[in-house]
Amino acid sequence: MSTPRHANPPTMLRAVLRSARAGARTAIFVLKVLPMFPSAPVDWVTKRPIVERVTYPTAAGEAQGDLYHPPGSGPHPGIVVCLGVVPFGVDHPQVARLGEALARAGFAALLYWSPAMRDRRLDPVDAESLALAYRWLIEWPAVDPARSGFLGTCVGGAFALLAAARPEVRDRVAFVAVFAPYASVWTFARDVAAHIRTRDHGPEHWDVDPLTRDVFLRALTADLAPSEAEQLIALADAPDPPDQQPPDLDLSSAGHAVHRVLVASTAAEADAALHALSAPMQDRLTAMSPLATIDDVRAPLIALGHDRDDGVIPVSESRRLRDHLAARPGARYTEFHLFQHATPKRLPILPLVRELLRFYRYTYPLFRAAL
Repeated sequence: MSTPRHANPPTMLRAVLRSARAGARTAIFVLKVLPMFPSAPVDWVTKRPIVERVTYPTAAGEAQGDLYHPPGSGPHPGIVVCLGVVPFGVDHPQVARLGEALARAGFAALLYWSPAMRDRRLDPVDAESLALAYRWLIEWPAVDPARSGFLGTCVGGAFALLAAARPEVRDRVAFVAVFAPYASVWTFARDVAAHIRTRDHGPEHWDVDPLTRDVFLRALTADLAPSEAEQLIALADAPDPPDQQPPDLDLSSAGHAVHRVLVASTAAEADAALHALSAPMQDRLTAMSPLATIDDVRAPLIALGHDRDDGVIPVSESRRLRDHLAARPGARYTEFHLFQHATPKRLPILPLVRELLRFYRYTYPLFRAAL
């Protein structure tokens, strides 16, 4: 008997229907999450999500967060969302809009809020806490662990990658979708210190965003005594550059090492100063760098996105991740002209349509993986 040359029609039909469902859910998410679209049409054709206040475990003990999910017992694909360092509060309308958009598109979405990130600090412990929150979510009866993963933006994207690499969950993550992450604290801190960023034409001057500068200073001074940290932060924020300040600083050797990073004027000087930091601080920087553990991420899908003109985290950081993952199946990278960091820009109609289609293509694999 000859072997059929074509796939079984029911199998093909199921694949087509699955792709159509993923496309519809992607459209629902895009139309709901982007503020330039009215929400009412999406609300008419989708079920109102349920929002629960839940308690989940972290490395520092129990924490509370909001869980958005569709009505019914599921099982639903689960997603842990880490928004990183945001300049607005957890009750901002756009936060609820994101949770509702994911739930209307079929996800059970746990919004993870880091106390450190809310204080504009980076803490390696957040990677463990995110992994614990994820494990809690996929053990919730209404969630299917085989179709679940992480979503992160800004430094939350970097920590989502770190969490997905942790041994307690890495074999149970179907996807990691991140937007505007950094690849390495080492290169990110070097570029902030030297006020440079790299784009298509090479290095250029970078007017570092105040939020980025604040997080950078807090990250560098995290291991110092509070009095030293306050002194160096005040010095960096003074009207005169730190190298023009009086050199008689009351600092420890670790504090002087941080000061040398702050007075660096070139990328080479900043890099050398970073590598002269105390051993605990160097270990801390590495522990918060996704490139150090990216090969331990076993999710079949890693979706990276970044805007080319991002002024908070330069696009060169995501490009480093892209280059490292170039030969890896399931790794996807998309660049946009649609966002200022994570906020959509106002664009003329034709560029806007082009960028929205690009955003749809970036988002679609996430919903395809969830089916």
